[in-house]
Amino acid sequence: MNATRHLLQDPALRARCLDLLAAGSRYDRAINQATLVLEDRIRRKAKPPTAMTGEPLVNFAFKEDLSKTALQVASGQSDDQRGLTQILRGIVPAFRNHTHHHVSDSFSQEEAILVVGFIDVLLRVIDNSIDKRQQPHSAP
Repeated sequence: MNATRHLLQDPALRARCLDLLAAGSRYDRAINQATLVLEDRIRRKAKPPTAMTGEPLVNFAFKEDLSKTALQVASGQSDDQRGLTQILRGIVPAFRNHTHHHVSDSFSQEEAILVVGFIDVLLRVIDNSIDKRQQPHSAP
């Protein structure tokens, strides 16, 4: 668990997941909390006009088309934007919904550590994303 403590960089993720990753079972709880932190981070960065969760929140915040997205990946590359958008759309049904709506003992400790670690990377990408709605528009 010491390695996990050093690998996870996001303070909120560490605070919510480290103890759950060190537990003897029920690792779905760590994934539940990690996806909760991810969703909260997207919501705080995108500031949707209404209460949104899950896929609607991701679809509001990130669009594959750079000209239509609220949040843009820092690189500004269309392939990066498309990839991140697809990953976030996939995380919701694959991990968030599964652990928010069902109790599951199907995740091993190793799997939970890997999922939480990947979410740590995604949090950095979201933190570094640019709010396109606050960018000045260039004249045609």
